[in-house]
Amino acid sequence: NASKRWAGVPYDIIRSAIPPRVASVDKENFEVRLRRNSLQEVSTEKVRLFWTLPASQPLGESLAMFAAQRLQNGQLLIICATERELLEVEKAFTTHFPFESVVRLDAISSRADRYRNFLRMSTDSVRIGIGLRGAVFTPLAQGSTIMVISESSEHLHEPRTPGWNARDVALLRSALFETNVVLAGFSPSLEAARLIETKWLGSISSRTRRDVVAQEQSLGALLPAKSFAVIRKALALGPVLCLVPRKGYGNAVLCAKCRNIAQCKCGGRLKVDAKNAIPECALCAARYESWRCGYCQGSDIYLAARGIERYIEEIGRAFPNFQIVNSSGENIVESVDIQKGLVVATPGAEPRSPQGYSAVVLLEGQRFFGTSDIRATERAREQFFNASHLSATKGKTFVAIDPVHPIVAALTRWDADFMVKRELSEQESAHLPPYFRFISLEIDTKGATTLHAGIVQARAEGRIPSTTEIRGPHQNGELSSRITLTVPVIEAPLLVAFVHELQRRRSLSRKPLLRIRVDPYSLA
Repeated sequence: NASKRWAGVPYDIIRSAIPPRVASVDKENFEVRLRRNSLQEVSTEKVRLFWTLPASQPLGESLAMFAAQRLQNGQLLIICATERELLEVEKAFTTHFPFESVVRLDAISSRADRYRNFLRMSTDSVRIGIGLRGAVFTPLAQGSTIMVISESSEHLHEPRTPGWNARDVALLRSALFETNVVLAGFSPSLEAARLIETKWLGSISSRTRRDVVAQEQSLGALLPAKSFAVIRKALALGPVLCLVPRKGYGNAVLCAKCRNIAQCKCGGRLKVDAKNAIPECALCAARYESWRCGYCQGSDIYLAARGIERYIEEIGRAFPNFQIVNSSGENIVESVDIQKGLVVATPGAEPRSPQGYSAVVLLEGQRFFGTSDIRATERAREQFFNASHLSATKGKTFVAIDPVHPIVAALTRWDADFMVKRELSEQESAHLPPYFRFISLEIDTKGATTLHAGIVQARAEGRIPSTTEIRGPHQNGELSSRITLTVPVIEAPLLVAFVHELQRRRSLSRKPLLRIRVDPYSLA
């Protein structure tokens, strides 16, 4: 079923679902518990939920409390988006549950341990499994629960063919088998939100009130006027976290005279990696020691998009004599234990603070929402919630954005429901996921026109739904082109089956295979 859902072949799923066999482990004895064989033996009805994680409570502690309830009905499989989350959850669970009842199901473990733990979960001889996206296929006893953490994360999408994602695999297992599913996050993905809207998923709210202040930046200032008072007061109580949208120093170089974007001869944009550094091309790395604007011949540059290095430089000048910790790129700091000081981080690299941050400052808020990807709002929403939850219970959140922006009210109420409903309405009117299935086909440019003509003909002949929208072909690099297909979710199985059969026939005739992605994370 998973291979059909993503237009792949069974082997593509099996290689992700079953870890490499270790013969010596097969000889070990595993306690096999009796599986429940009838619906009458399941103590409660099937659970399908989205759980809004609480604010200001460590992730591991929240999950441990929830797990204690779910274990009464069967095994519990927890899927984490990142290794960092996995380690945090594992630490909390080994504290709250007997050590022998918790196993890891990830490639970080040794090959033998990974296979052994897979067999222990499969035979129901252990109760709790914690893993990354590939662990979502682990066999479980009837009535068990799969919990997917940070369910909107791009890390849950498999980069290899056929490009499945762990959240949808868990939902598929719940639809086909007697498996409970709980999706967890600070705000739902649009896919989860649609299922909540249709009542297929229930929801558990963790609503509370947060102290949120917002002010829009003006005149190119890094820190809005109100933020100075918030940061100064917070620094007297503990560490302050500043979240910035990007790494580097200056990620967009403009001519200071005419404000045109500085470009390389190859067409790439120039960037600056450090103070007084020479501008260089982001594509070919060509350096311009004596750069001149191609439009007005000006030689002075203006940095339009600050990177984290520039933020640190300016924040240091605004708040001298305070320690500043940089967490970004290859320099990610796992945790900080400082009484006072500033932590500047990019999304996903925020260090944990044992006492929680006295304030969380979200800088250049509009830039988080301003990328071209249609998931920009969803991604930014989750990043803001994730950062804000790292503040102490009485901590403050400052957002450098227009106070009327819906994210401000969402953070204050710790509820993104209003934002999500508006996003769903926009996606439906634009014929995009989650209401429409999106299929991307990449092919050599020379064959793109023929492929497009064949798909158009298939629609005319009724071999694919008449509602299928065909876009492209669009150039996707020097040698390949992309054709995208969208169709209402209810009619998607016919189109996915057609794409799978098309791939099979190309394979038999030894034609170059298509690169197929069904509902990829990024649609930019």
